[in-house]
Amino acid sequence: MNTFYLFSLIFGFFILISSTIKNSKIKKLTHLLEETNQQNDIFIKTSQKDKAQEILEKSDTLLKNIRLYDENIILKILCAFGVFIFFYFINLIFSLQISQAFLGIIGIFSILISFLLPSYLQKFIVESRIQKISKNIPMFVDLLAICVQSGMNIEGAIKFLEGSISQINKGFAPFLNRIILKSEISGLQTAIDDLQKELPSTEISMMCTTLKQSLKYGSAIYETLMHLSMEIRELELLKTEEAIGKLSAKMSIPLILFFMFPVIIIIAAPGVMKVLEGF
Repeated sequence: MNTFYLFSLIFGFFILISSTIKNSKIKKLTHLLEETNQQNDIFIKTSQKDKAQEILEKSDTLLKNIRLYDENIILKILCAFGVFIFFYFINLIFSLQISQAFLGIIGIFSILISFLLPSYLQKFIVESRIQKISKNIPMFVDLLAICVQSGMNIEGAIKFLEGSISQINKGFAPFLNRIILKSEISGLQTAIDDLQKELPSTEISMMCTTLKQSLKYGSAIYETLMHLSMEIRELELLKTEEAIGKLSAKMSIPLILFFMFPVIIIIAAPGVMKVLEGF
């Protein structure tokens, strides 16, 4: 029971901390609103990955649910407390004889996991979605070039592809939808600039730069897009070759640990045993 009381104390301590943090945030926001004369003057800058996550959540319910869980401190504490209670009653019902120290460790780890894991999961999911979009960019550029060659302009080609790109990569569809909506308000070049900021990727940056140059200087877009597609594929090939080159260095450590040392022991063991027999 001492462990139960200890964990209850920790639980109350975390609730107190969360309440204090929330109150401090409310005070800061209130102070910020009082200093600002107009609401439109408040501009919250978000990072590129935060903006990408906000857009990706439109097509990814898992990412949205993880973000909502991460923002709810009380829910995190309740989940950690629920995990501890689950193990505590399992120990009582089935008489597993789990020590109080081990139950305390379970409680601490459940708190750490419930607080730290969601942010890492969000980061991992966003990066994996961006990488997946980057891998599909050469195919999108090829389709864009085919549409342009058939007589469409760039904006019309993007509108045409926006309806079918979700079958290939549903995470890229909301970004294309934003391009279409922004192009109707502020122009296609501004929409492409925003896409380049929202998706921090080398392939996206190359595509956006090519499209902006074509819109600005009026160059032949079909040949430019086909050349861009080849360059992106060559870049992916170079990345693959670089990863293969690093693999040999990474494999040297397990080879030394699990192959070289056992071989040395096998070779040296008979001689060492004979020397020991002499003593």
